[in-house]
Amino acid sequence: MNIEDMLVKDIMNKNPVFVYVDEQLSKVISVLKEHSIHEVPVVDDKKRVRGYFDYENLMRRKNIPLTAKISTLMITPPKVDEEMPVLEALKIMVNNGLRSLPVIKAGDILTGIVSRTDFTRALLNSPEYVNIPIKDIMIKDPVTVNEDDDVNVAIEKMRGLNEMTIPVVDAHNHLKGMVHIDDLSGNLWRIKERLNYGEYKGQKEKKIFKVKEFLSPPVSVNIDAKLKDTISIMLEMKSYVCVIVNDENIPVGIITQKDIIENFVKRKEEEGVFVQITGLETEDPSVFDTIYEIVEKYLKKINKFENYRPQMLTFHVEEHSTTSNEIEYSVRARLVTEKKVFYKSDHDWKLFSLFDKVMSSLYRAVRKDKEKEKELRKIMP
Repeated sequence: MNIEDMLVKDIMNKNPVFVYVDEQLSKVISVLKEHSIHEVPVVDDKKRVRGYFDYENLMRRKNIPLTAKISTLMITPPKVDEEMPVLEALKIMVNNGLRSLPVIKAGDILTGIVSRTDFTRALLNSPEYVNIPIKDIMIKDPVTVNEDDDVNVAIEKMRGLNEMTIPVVDAHNHLKGMVHIDDLSGNLWRIKERLNYGEYKGQKEKKIFKVKEFLSPPVSVNIDAKLKDTISIMLEMKSYVCVIVNDENIPVGIITQKDIIENFVKRKEEEGVFVQITGLETEDPSVFDTIYEIVEKYLKKINKFENYRPQMLTFHVEEHSTTSNEIEYSVRARLVTEKKVFYKSDHDWKLFSLFDKVMSSLYRAVRKDKEKEKELRKIMP
C-alpha cells in the first residue's frame, strides 16, 4: 500500500506505553528506560489523554527534583484519530516538533500512539523517495564527541543540537559507537548513585565519567548507500540516528528520523524553504506573520550564496517568566542548507528583536563559511 493511501490505524502502535498524571518524574524516567523510548502519553485514571512527556522536557532543565509530579512537566499535545490519513498526521507531528502523537477515540481515550519510527517505516512504501542516495539528504559535517570526553561534553552538545543521540569517535576520528541520552539520564538527574557528581575519590579528586563508559554499538551506512538501506538498518537496530561514513569509517554525515520525515514533507509541499516554529505559546496569526517576514528577509539574502541555499529552517522558542511577570524569550535555530547545517541560539525580552538577532547570526555564519570556501579555492592548486 502506498503511503498516500494509508490511515493512522494502519501504522500505529495499538498497545502504547503510558504513565499516569499523578506519577513522579523518577517513575516516568524508569518507564522510558525500561521500554527504550523517549516519549510517553500522560493519562488520567480513565485513560483519557491529559498530556505528553519526553526527554526533551528534561534536556532544557538542569535541576528538577525526581519527586516532581509529571503533571508539572508535561505539555499538551495535538491528538489524532485512527481514521486520519497518514500524510495529514505526519504534517501535524512535524509542524509541532514532536516525536510521536497520541491516537484517541471519543472522549480523548488513548487507543494508540504513532511515532517517528512508525512514519519512517511507512516511508518504505514511497519508492520514489527512499531510492534516493543518502548523500543527497544527509546532514554533512556531523557533530561528534571523543570517547575520552567527559560525559558532560556529550550532554551539552546534545542540548545544543536538540538531539537524543550523538556519534562517538576515537583520536583518529574513526567511528566507535553512539551515546544516548537515556544512558546518561542518571548523570543529568542523579538517578544512578555512581553518577552522583557530589562524590569524590578519596578526599580531593572529583569523580569524572568518560563517554566510552556509556558507549552503544554504532549504527552506520556507507556514503554510497540509498535511503532505503539507511531506514532498514535504523529499524533493525531500533535507532533514531544513523551515521554516514566513508571507506575509512570516518563520519561524513548523519541522518535522523526527524531529518528523513521533514525532508519527505518538504518534498510534498510547494517549492520553497520548509520553516517550522515550535514552543511559541500564542495563537495570534499576526505574531507569526511578523516573524515570517523577518525570516524571509534573511532567507532571501542567504539564498544568494551558491551551494548554501536554504532547505529547512526550524526554531524552538522557550518563554521564561520572571518575578516581575515579564517574559524573556530564548530561541534555538537550525538552518539546513545545501552544503552545511548551521545552529544559533539567543535570548531577548522582545520576541521580534530576538528572531532578527538569530537570523542575522545565521546569515553572518553562512557568509563567513562561504568566504572561507572562496579562500580555500584560491590556495588550492
